[in-house]
Amino acid sequence: MSGPALVSGQMRYILVVDTDWNERFTLSMLLQRFGYTIANTNSASEGVEFLCVAPAVAVFAEAGEVGEDLAARLQADARFRDVPLVMVADGPDHTLEGRLKKGALAGLLRTPLNPEEVFKVIQKVVEKGPRENIRIPTALQATVRDENGATQGFVTVLSQYGVFFRTLEPRPAKTQVRVSVSFGDRTVDLEAEVLYVVSFEEGPFCEPGMGMKFVNIATEDSALIRFFIYEQLGAGIMPSGHVVGQA
Repeated sequence: MSGPALVSGQMRYILVVDTDWNERFTLSMLLQRFGYTIANTNSASEGVEFLCVAPAVAVFAEAGEVGEDLAARLQADARFRDVPLVMVADGPDHTLEGRLKKGALAGLLRTPLNPEEVFKVIQKVVEKGPRENIRIPTALQATVRDENGATQGFVTVLSQYGVFFRTLEPRPAKTQVRVSVSFGDRTVDLEAEVLYVVSFEEGPFCEPGMGMKFVNIATEDSALIRFFIYEQLGAGIMPSGHVVGQA
């Protein structure tokens, strides 16, 4: 997404400012995969134009001339002084680290970007109730089994510690179940507990199903899920040969 005319006054979005197209694309895509709407530009002046149309919930800017220009513009305008600013540096930067400690920056990232670090920063900066673990949308075939039988469906949200299982036949909260999830040519069979249930009656935009947490998950199964999540986050956007999320 680009061009200030494409944001509106009611839009909740994150602004990415970077002169390097590849870095701008990588960060923008990662943030989108975390579920955020993104606006991006390569200049501080156009970044301010975006903010004049609709204030962003956070701004990510490359460290260097453009980032410093943008930081100065934000501080000079009372409308934007409270917008969280996260700098993205090419490597260790003691000056930026000092500004982070003093509260002059909301966050600091380094390239090559690590999805987990990006997730932690955006959760800290943007979310009122930060999530500790990365969650991604999926469409993985799965089967839930308990004493009442088996139900087939899809895992539509996956984290290293649980899933959301889409189904019209949910089990009650606190039910202990087995859930088998297929990751390509490998299927893992996990013990889980139902945490909550969502039904159609809760609204037209609610996905029916149940949220579950894994119980007593084996180390190798946890590692497989973690690797799958990171592989999906980095697919098509991380540099060739750059492997993330290995446990």
